Amino acid sequence: MKRQAACLFVSIAMGLGAGSAAWAAGAKDSPAPADKGGGDADNAGAAGDTGAAGDTGAGDTSGDLDLSDNGGDQSAQGGAAAVKTSSTLTWQDIVVVPRKRFLKGGRFELAPFTGVSVNDILIQHYVFGVDLNYFLTDALSVGLQGNYYIKHLTDREADVGLQYDRIPTLNRYLWSASLNFGYVPAYGKFAWFNKSIIHWEIVASAGFGITQTEIIPRDVALSAFQNMALTPNAGIGGRFFLFDWLTVNYMLRDYVVLDKFEPLNRSASMYASAADAKAHADAKLVNNVMFYLGVGVFLPTGFQYKTPR
Repeated sequence: MKRQAACLFVSIAMGLGAGSAAWAAGAKDSPAPADKGGGDADNAGAAGDTGAAGDTGAGDTSGDLDLSDNGGDQSAQGGAAAVKTSSTLTWQDIVVVPRKRFLKGGRFELAPFTGVSVNDILIQHYVFGVDLNYFLTDALSVGLQGNYYIKHLTDREADVGLQYDRIPTLNRYLWSASLNFGYVPAYGKFAWFNKSIIHWEIVASAGFGITQTEIIPRDVALSAFQNMALTPNAGIGGRFFLFDWLTVNYMLRDYVVLDKFEPLNRSASMYASAADAKAHADAKLVNNVMFYLGVGVFLPTGFQYKTPR
């Protein structure tokens, strides 16, 4: 009996030992339940202590280090890509203020024009002329101007003789030449019927030159004489830009002519010759205000921007 009881006790003990081992193995292989409390923090602290305390293989291949290394490489690659992308950008890709439509600096302007005087009610002059300007900058220019005049006596001149029994003292202009300086104080643009943009500018000009004049004798039997008169001038006008080489110009210019007129007491018996009449001529300052229109042809016909937009 005792021997059988001892065998039974040994069998029960071995069975309990095998069950405990199986239960321990199952607990080790099963996933740990989520800890809603502070268990993770404790485990993380323990893991951190273990990694810091021991230099083991598991510590070297930890997930945090791998992610950190990969993230650093990705950041470096992203920065290199950004630098590579930004290196392809130029000023042409960034447009804040549009360029001027037309550049004049370093170019010549050949500008023929025609016009008429506007301030004399007795005699009018039609003018045909040309400007040759060189632009030092986009705003400053220097140039030469030549004019040829054609006179026209108005109806008022004939009426004066009929109504007052007097013949007015008049001079006519033959030609003029001057050296002028120009300045552009304003530049702008406007929409043309919402179809296109027209660029324009205001031009102020002043200069000095000469004008050849000739008297119109009150007595047709007497001879005329000519004068070479000093002529300062000043004007205001503008340009409309049509193409890179073509403009439409307008100008109101005042030519201040220091002229000589026929003597008031001239007759067939006094100052009959042109030389005597000129020696006793009356000097007067006359304003010849002209309005004219023309076109401007710029040479060379093209231009190149020297600064980025």
